[in-house]
Amino acid sequence: MSDISQVAVLAVRAESSTVDAVCRQLERQVDAAESAQVVAFAEMFFSKATGELLQERSSDALAHMALGAWRFLQSSRPDQIHIEIFNPDVDNEGWYAPVTVVRTSISERPFIVDSLREFLHSQHLSIEHLIYPVLQVERGESGEVLAVKLSGEDQNRESLVHCEITRIADSEVQDSLREEINERLQDVIRSTDDFHPMVDAVKSTVVELSERVSQVPQLRDELDEIQAFLRWLIDGAFVFLGYREYDFIDVRNEKAIVVHPGSGLGVLRNEAMSGFAAPVRVSDLKPAIRDLVLGGPQLFITKTNALSRVHRLAHMDYIGVKKLSPKGEVVGEHRFIGLFTSKAYREDADKIPILRHKLQVILDRAGFKEGSHDYKEYNTIFSSMPKEELFLSSPEQIRKDIQIVLTAYNTDDARVTVREDPVRRGIFVMVILPKDRFSGEARHAIEEALIGHFQAEVLNYHLALGQGDQTRLHFHLSPPGVPHEGAETGDLESTVRELIRSWQDRVRNGLERVRPADEARRLTRRYAEGFRAEYRASMAPDIAVRDILELEAMIADEHMVSISLSGNGETEVDEETTQLKLYLRGERLILSDFMPILENAGLRVIAVVPHEIGGKRTPEAIIYSFSIQDSAGNPLVAGGQRVPYPVWRHCCRLSHSRQFGRF
Repeated sequence: MSDISQVAVLAVRAESSTVDAVCRQLERQVDAAESAQVVAFAEMFFSKATGELLQERSSDALAHMALGAWRFLQSSRPDQIHIEIFNPDVDNEGWYAPVTVVRTSISERPFIVDSLREFLHSQHLSIEHLIYPVLQVERGESGEVLAVKLSGEDQNRESLVHCEITRIADSEVQDSLREEINERLQDVIRSTDDFHPMVDAVKSTVVELSERVSQVPQLRDELDEIQAFLRWLIDGAFVFLGYREYDFIDVRNEKAIVVHPGSGLGVLRNEAMSGFAAPVRVSDLKPAIRDLVLGGPQLFITKTNALSRVHRLAHMDYIGVKKLSPKGEVVGEHRFIGLFTSKAYREDADKIPILRHKLQVILDRAGFKEGSHDYKEYNTIFSSMPKEELFLSSPEQIRKDIQIVLTAYNTDDARVTVREDPVRRGIFVMVILPKDRFSGEARHAIEEALIGHFQAEVLNYHLALGQGDQTRLHFHLSPPGVPHEGAETGDLESTVRELIRSWQDRVRNGLERVRPADEARRLTRRYAEGFRAEYRASMAPDIAVRDILELEAMIADEHMVSISLSGNGETEVDEETTQLKLYLRGERLILSDFMPILENAGLRVIAVVPHEIGGKRTPEAIIYSFSIQDSAGNPLVAGGQRVPYPVWRHCCRLSHSRQFGRF
């Protein structure tokens, strides 16, 4: 048996021994009448605990923890949400840990733990431990627990969550947390209880569209594709969270929109909360929304401004299917909200209904033959774009974006495009940059710059690593008020270029201020490989420029040694020192010889950092950076300061000649 296997076996034995000790203690701690139930519950409860928890807590603390969870289960009812939040201490729970405990209990259903975890993380509360046994609970007429076992059947299944989070001392914060968790679990109940009715609503919509195909033959292709798309949704591509149906009615000879009574399901069950609970005249809608309602495609997909409180914390996806009369007139809407699943994001866009049709339209209009280079390029770029944007955009808009991506291949410049989404809920921003300039830090900096520029909220973000040396960032933003009209991108592109400028770029720009551009580029390439990572991390680009110029001057003058002083504020240590730099070619400095010379010159050495320079195209050299002060602990006077004579004389010996750098 391997060492790892032996360790695993010992850990399992230790955990089993701990649980046994807890059960024996519970047998002594509770009445004989419920002893067997409590012990059985504790075994089930701790079978879902981590080994880390079992090892770090005493058997006494674990026994009280299990007993508290058992009492909580006894007091709960499967048809109600039950929540407890408390800070455990010996007086109220019989055990102590520096955490806050969140306990919840409802009938078992999907998304309980996901929704709780997402919410706690959004509040920056770290989850220390989480125990989640799904139990089959037999209860008496008054709700008392008669028997409990780990669930293996669908009946009488209850979820019990014991979650330990960052300790919260403020009771008002705990109360707020309890209310927020309750609201989220209410949404979980609504969406899961109404899951099958929502799927039935999708199926009935498919049947309705099928009937319209024969009645409105001019829409056959579009309606057939929508039906395929809806079937794709219920085949695992969408988490349905809510549904409502809307009708067009006449109000004083004007067309108005109103909720279809009794249609609300899931998180849209409360129809009184709808903005269309009372009729709203179509003429009162914003022009873009009015145009979309009365005309445009029969299917539209966008993001809501509301965050999902179920499954994962994200802006919900909104799918609207227009209701048509037998004559093809728009008479209402079927509205589904929820979240696209990982299947939807993984699947190739050219295989997804609606998107595959848009791609074919683009390829046909461009006249590309299947298998040709352009055909493959368009297909690849199309599939790499965010599906949300593809769903919302027309084939012509998508074609323009693809063309921009193609023209930006193999460029070291940044491109930014901005356009409104068709439903006027926000804007799409595409940022194209060289792949070697992309990093997590750059992405966050660009996102913050866009948020600040548009004063917007990010609805969605998508990263695409394109062909060649290209990276693309796609943002769907929701600015306040009227969406941004015809945004100028020049300033944004300048901002992005500045944000992605590398250390090497900044060195080149610094050299271009004192040397011709072609020479600056040559020197940057020459020294790029010579400066090690440690040098780049500690030296600002303007300091690197001075070092490059010094080394180049030494080479031109055939000097082997040079020495310089920099005023305070230019050293990487702090502003209370002056930087003395010693440049050596073909020599190494023996510090034990040199340090006494600095001290004899009345200098205090605070720090010294050597940087070796060299590569295939870079001259071999060492730069010693001494952070120094005078004998009183002050930086040397900047401006015209000369190198102390003893230091200068020692450098003369190092050079083996009278050829020195400029002091």
